[in-house]
Amino acid sequence: MNERFALPRRDPSFLGRTALVDEVLPGYLDQADDGLPVVLNGRAGIGKTMMSSELAHRQLSRYAEVSWIDATTAGPVLLAEQIAACLTTVREGTGSRLLVLDGVSADPDDVVRHLPRDETKVLITSRADTGIWDRAARVVEVPVLPREESVRLLRRRVHGLSEADAMRLAGALDDLPLAMDNTASWLTSGMTPGQVLEQLESSASKILSGYRWSDFPRSLAGRLAKATNALAAGTVEDRRMLHLLHALAVLGPHPFPTRALRGDRWEVPDSDAHYLLTFWDLHSRLGVLRDRGLMIVQTGAAKLDRISGAVIRDLLVAQPKDEAVAFALAEQLVAAAVPGRAAPEGAWGDWSLVAPSVLALDPANVHTEPGRKALLDAYGYLVDSGKYKETIDGLSDLRTAWAEHFAQHRADDLVAMSALARAHFGRGHYEDAERLNLQVYWEWERTLGPSDLRTLDASAYCALDLGAKGQHPDACRLAETSWLEQCRRFGEESRPAMRTGSYLARLQTPQDPDHAYRLGRHIHRLQSSHLGSRHQHTLDTAHHLALCLVALNEIGKALPLLKETLKHRQEKLPPGHPDTLWTAAHYYLLSGELNRPVPRSAVRATHDGLRRVFDRDHHVVRRLTAMAKD
Repeated sequence: MNERFALPRRDPSFLGRTALVDEVLPGYLDQADDGLPVVLNGRAGIGKTMMSSELAHRQLSRYAEVSWIDATTAGPVLLAEQIAACLTTVREGTGSRLLVLDGVSADPDDVVRHLPRDETKVLITSRADTGIWDRAARVVEVPVLPREESVRLLRRRVHGLSEADAMRLAGALDDLPLAMDNTASWLTSGMTPGQVLEQLESSASKILSGYRWSDFPRSLAGRLAKATNALAAGTVEDRRMLHLLHALAVLGPHPFPTRALRGDRWEVPDSDAHYLLTFWDLHSRLGVLRDRGLMIVQTGAAKLDRISGAVIRDLLVAQPKDEAVAFALAEQLVAAAVPGRAAPEGAWGDWSLVAPSVLALDPANVHTEPGRKALLDAYGYLVDSGKYKETIDGLSDLRTAWAEHFAQHRADDLVAMSALARAHFGRGHYEDAERLNLQVYWEWERTLGPSDLRTLDASAYCALDLGAKGQHPDACRLAETSWLEQCRRFGEESRPAMRTGSYLARLQTPQDPDHAYRLGRHIHRLQSSHLGSRHQHTLDTAHHLALCLVALNEIGKALPLLKETLKHRQEKLPPGHPDTLWTAAHYYLLSGELNRPVPRSAVRATHDGLRRVFDRDHHVVRRLTAMAKD
C-alpha cells in the first residue's frame, strides 16, 4: 500500500453502527458492479470518517488493495489529480480494490468522471445534501448515534464518568461522535462535565477542537473552520455565501423562515463595499450552501444544525469585519420577515416562525430603525403569547443595551416600557406594572396630548393596574374617561375603544355586575361582528361576561359560556397560554361548585401552569390547590 494513500490509524474506541459497518455498506459495495460509487452521507461530526475507516480496516482481507484519499481540502482539479495518482500506484495489482474518498465537497459530476471504470469499489463520504448525489451514486444516510450508544462511547473514553453526566453531555453535543470525541479529550485533561457544558455555551469552537491542537483537522471545529476558510479564500460569490452563512448562524439555532420574507432585494454592507442581495441570489446561495453540507434547507426555511451554528458563531467573533457584515445582513433579513401587522391586534401571521430569529439578535448590534421596530414588535408578540418571564428578561436586557439610543429616541423606550408593564401585569407584579404604565401615560400625555391614541391606551392599562390593586372606583373612572374619549375620537367600533370598553366592563363587575354585564354584552356583539367570535379580544370579553354571570348568580348560563370560550382558546392560542389557563381554572372551579365531574389531571395541569405563570399567591390558584387534593 502506497503510504501517501494509506488508511488512517484505526480508532480503538469505535463502537456501535454495527448494522451499517458489517452489513449495509459491505452489501452496497458488493453490488457496485455498475461503476456507481457508494456515498456515506451525513452532517459534519456524525462519524462518517470513523465509520469509513473502521469499515476499510474490517474489509482489508477482502481486497487486494485499500486506498484512502483525504478530499476535505481538495477542489475538483486537485481531487482529480489525487485520484489519478492513486490509481497509477495500484493498477499493477490484481483483484478487487477499495478506494475511499473522504470529505468530498466537489460537484458529483466532477468526481464521478475521474473514478476508475474497472472492478474498483469506491466509497465516498460527503456532508453535501443527499439530493445532489442521488443521480450519481448509491447514497447511505448516517443517522446520529442512539443516546445509549453515545453514553457508552463517552464512558468508554472517560474513566469514572457517571451515566447521568454522560447523558447530559450527549444531549448537549447532539449525539455527534466527533463532538463527543473532542469533548472527551477535555474531560480526560481534568475538566469537569459541568465546566465542559458551561464552556460549550461560551466557546464552542475551543471545546470542539479538543486539547490536542495537532489533531485540529480531526476536530469538528477544525472541519468547519476549513470549510469557512475555503469560502473566505474563494471568489467574490464564495465570500458572499459566507456572509449569508454567518448571518444565519447569528439568527440560529431556530430555522429562519425564508417563506416570510417580504421584498426582493436588500443592500448589504461588505467590508469593502455594498452590494445588492436579491431574492434569487439568496435562494441560489442557500442551495449551494446546502449542497456543500453547510446548511439545512427545507421548503420555506433554512438553518444550521445547533452544534455547527454554535461553532461558526464562535469562530466569527475572531473576525470583526465579517461579524459586522453578518449582523447587518441578519438585521435586514429579520426586518424583511416580520409580519406586516403588529402582534397586539391579534394578527399573528408568521410571528410564531419569525420571532425566534428576531429575538436571537443581540440588541447591541441592531442599528437601524426597521431592525429596532422588528425587535419591539417581537416582544409585543411575546407578551400576547403569554411568555411573560421571557419578555421581562429580554426587555430588561434590551433597555440596558439601548440606553444610549433611548436618549435620542424616547418613543422606542416607551413602547418597550409598555410591553414590559403588560408582562409584569401578567405575572401579578401590579406595582411594577403601574409604575411603568404611569411613566408611559405621563410622557405620552405631555408630548402628544391627552386625546392621542397612545395616551388613551396607556390610561386604560393604568386603570387595569388600579383594579388589580382593589381600587375599583378610581379604576372605573379612569377606564370610562378613556373609553368615552376613544369612542368620540375613533368610534365605538374601533379596536381601541372596544378593547377599553371590555376593560371597563371587567372593572365594573365587583361593584355593579348588572351594568357590567350589559356593557360587556354590547362590547362582545361589536367585537364578534368586527373582529370575529374567536378573536383573542372577543374571547377575553366572553370570559369576563361569564364572571359577570357568576356575580349575578346566573351560574347555569356562565358554565356553557366558559366551556365554549375555553374550547376556542385551546384551538387558537399556543399550549399553556395564561389566558387559556385562567378560563380553564374558572370553568373547573364552577363545574366543581355544580358537582359536575372534572378530570383531576386537568385540574392539576391548570394549577401547575398558573403557578409557573403567576408569581403571587392568587386566590384562584389556592382554590385549585384545594380542588386537586379533594
